[in-house]
Amino acid sequence: MKKKGIRRGSIVAPLMLALVLSACGGGQQAAAPEGSAPQGSAPQEGTQLKVPSEPVPITVYSNNKMTEEAFNKQYGDAIRSKFPNVKLTFTSDVLKDTIAAKVPIDIMFGSIGTFFTHLYDFELQYDLSELAKSRGYSFDKLEPTMVDLQRKLGGGKLYGLPVWTATSGLFYNKDLFDKFGQPYPKDGMTWEELASLSKAMTRVEGGIQYYGYVTSPGAQMSTNQLGLDPVDPKTMKANLTAEPWKQFMQNIVDVYKAAGLTYTKDELDIAKSRNFFEKESRAAMYTNFTGGTPLETMNWDVVQVPSLPNAPGVGPQPYPNYWYVASISKQKETAFDIIAFLTSEQFQIPHNKAGYATVLKDPEIKKQYGQDMPKFQGKNVSAMFPKKSSAPMNYTPFANDAQVEFQNAFLSHMLGEKDLNTALRDAAEQLDKKIREKTK
Repeated sequence: MKKKGIRRGSIVAPLMLALVLSACGGGQQAAAPEGSAPQGSAPQEGTQLKVPSEPVPITVYSNNKMTEEAFNKQYGDAIRSKFPNVKLTFTSDVLKDTIAAKVPIDIMFGSIGTFFTHLYDFELQYDLSELAKSRGYSFDKLEPTMVDLQRKLGGGKLYGLPVWTATSGLFYNKDLFDKFGQPYPKDGMTWEELASLSKAMTRVEGGIQYYGYVTSPGAQMSTNQLGLDPVDPKTMKANLTAEPWKQFMQNIVDVYKAAGLTYTKDELDIAKSRNFFEKESRAAMYTNFTGGTPLETMNWDVVQVPSLPNAPGVGPQPYPNYWYVASISKQKETAFDIIAFLTSEQFQIPHNKAGYATVLKDPEIKKQYGQDMPKFQGKNVSAMFPKKSSAPMNYTPFANDAQVEFQNAFLSHMLGEKDLNTALRDAAEQLDKKIREKTK
């Protein structure tokens, strides 16, 4: 199961794992709302699915350590309703142990960050193109960036279909803005405007330090609005010293420095920054890129992630949850039919209303996001869906390493240890070193 010189077991999940998850509330699993899944019905128009008339065993594997109860609420009940003769089994045990036990995995699913470690690294990928063609499956209703992203991962092949995706947004504490008499953030802001607003909201009052804005620079890197590659997919060399990356980092630095603070390492810690916003109500604004939303107890709202000067109106890259037919499955047609059903309007619309963001591109459906969830009532939910998402970057097995080094460069610069050029050069050198170690 080796992959072109990359040691088996050495690949770290390539996107937003420990670093991003700590910054964004545990990623998709933590962001998932309560509530029952929609019951199954007809697939999207034009797709010819076959509902088995005889019992068919299907084993579904979760890459994200999902519980069976959560699986049934979100997916299992709807699948069984649509495919009553499918004998569904669910597991999320350690994958290598599951394979060693010869469990007949038919379907796998998880966030994009599990593509290499749970699919490609175990050679479980299977091109869905012929199955989609034979079923008359249309990709037209899907958000195109999510399909393009999967094709990039597969080198042109399509190994998975998106079933739900993370949202992104600039979240803000309305009570703090009211307290300090400042106008709320608005849709269509630029990062320069965010810097000015952050400066106005940063202050010490009653002996308490308030921060205008906090974020996870590493998360911003991994969903960057310019589609920049941190690692060149052809040479497998770090790209972090390229001028566009320097400009991108400078943009984040400028927002922080506009506040006029001299930061400590603790103040720049990702988990603590998030706590400043959610738990301590000391940060006025926070960008989230993996679907998490503030607590119900906070008086919050959300606007679009601000635009970069060289990408006006372009939002962050998508962070989808994909479903795959496993190469070892003996029930590939039924497995595909189940996945196709999960991308249908009949499943997606109520699923989206329950707080799992739709992968369909219809703006009217997106407006219904979280409609059945009390915490979303009265919120500007459409802001969490970019009108135009950035083209996806080229993912490599070293994207998570790149994220860590980008974050380290930000910290060393903000703490006054290195100028920006040196910080990014050192980050690139460390990233290249990690790549060499993992490809020996």
